[in-house]
Amino acid sequence: MSLINPQPRTIKLPGFTASAVKRPTIPINIQAKFWSSSTGSYKMDPESLHRFLRSRGYYTYKPEGVKTTILVRLENKKAYQVGPKEIRRICWDYIDTEYEFTDAEERRQVKAEFQRNKSFFSKDNLDLLPSLDMKECRDTKEMSYLFFNDCFLEVSAATTVLKDYATLEGFVFETDICKINFKPSLKDSSVPLSEIRPEGEFFEFVQDLTKNANKTINEKSLESLISIIGYLVHRHKDPANAKAIIFMDTYKDGNANGGTGKSLLTKGIARVRESAFQDGKYFASSDRFAFSHVNYGTRILIIDDVPKNFEFEKIFPLITEKAVIERKYENKFIVPFEDSPKIVITTNYTVEGKGSSHKRRKVEFILSEAFNSEYSPEDKFGHLLLIEWDDREWHKYYRFIIFCVQEFLKKGLIEPSFNVAERKLKMEVSPEFMDFLDDIPIGEKANKKIVYDNFYTKFPGHYKVEMTTFRNWLKFFADAFGFEFNESHSGNDNFFEIT
Repeated sequence: MSLINPQPRTIKLPGFTASAVKRPTIPINIQAKFWSSSTGSYKMDPESLHRFLRSRGYYTYKPEGVKTTILVRLENKKAYQVGPKEIRRICWDYIDTEYEFTDAEERRQVKAEFQRNKSFFSKDNLDLLPSLDMKECRDTKEMSYLFFNDCFLEVSAATTVLKDYATLEGFVFETDICKINFKPSLKDSSVPLSEIRPEGEFFEFVQDLTKNANKTINEKSLESLISIIGYLVHRHKDPANAKAIIFMDTYKDGNANGGTGKSLLTKGIARVRESAFQDGKYFASSDRFAFSHVNYGTRILIIDDVPKNFEFEKIFPLITEKAVIERKYENKFIVPFEDSPKIVITTNYTVEGKGSSHKRRKVEFILSEAFNSEYSPEDKFGHLLLIEWDDREWHKYYRFIIFCVQEFLKKGLIEPSFNVAERKLKMEVSPEFMDFLDDIPIGEKANKKIVYDNFYTKFPGHYKVEMTTFRNWLKFFADAFGFEFNESHSGNDNFFEIT
């Protein structure tokens, strides 16, 4: 049987020296076999199979802190996560269409043997593949990397530098790569990378989400949302500043103003970093498989549209600690904190929680009333954002994302100046109670029963609420305006004091 190249060659990874892997390179022929016939019939050969797979760029990778290995295919410093089924399919295609059999019986026996012996492609056997001894390119506290098909960017607080993959130290997971060529944007834009300014429809959309009649609040909200986007895109996780980002609708006329653009905003961020979406209505943190759709390399977990009384404290470990991932019929694996996804929550309600432990773990952002169920971003722009864009608009989008990352690296995560407690007050109490606020005594001890009776004297037609509910309304009022709420009793009388 003639070979394409009868001379052995040394397999090298594109862009790497042979020292990039732990084991020495192995001479093989291009027309390789991973079967043998030493016993008179054709059998799969484990050593030849591993040699073949290595020649195709398949390796195991064990991230620091992760107890299990990941199967990857490496190509030009880009790593693609793969599974046993994909590897088995590659080998089948090789013997089915690529390998040049000269003996029909050999072909028949090899294909039959291949189909019988699925165990050769079990995860345990594939874990014996050579291990990559290269470092993954990671973001640091001072530096973030954005990857594109044709180049990557080093973004710091002061500079943005375009580089070729040949200069990349280590490798990048394919899921971190934005599927567009970025270099052409340098020709189309009059703004150089060193002077990036926000532009484009997505930037205009973000400006709409922060609109406020108060100019100061408007400017602070825009600055805050830009920093939030930068925080989510930045892959570095600081244990001293790990936050869940919570996007909420405005609350107006007794109802949450749906359709404000929460989903479009999160989908936009997901275009830059690998994200997993979880329907908040069916999310149960107590479910052992709750995070089964999260992979190593998932940068953001978006829990969308969580219901009222969502148990925020149940996801504290995911915000500030490692992520435990378990899937049905698979061993669980642990993603260390620095590689676990950042958390985004969207809701029409207020995410409950008391005390500093809740406050320090979340940033709550209330979207403006610019969009609603009757006026959408599509109505404004005349087309679907993120879907009906040409390359020019995508380039503007990515430049805006670069701007957000750079602003975050300069200024950190900027808290918005919204009064979330006031939003909760409007959600929980009746319109009549809102009108009663001026009648609530401030700075003096007051009898709850007397204030309760005064409320019904003023609004005799109001539906009856229990004293416990009325007490909670008083507490919401105090929280909304930054007052202290203290309670006491004497005999059968109960008192409160708002100071």
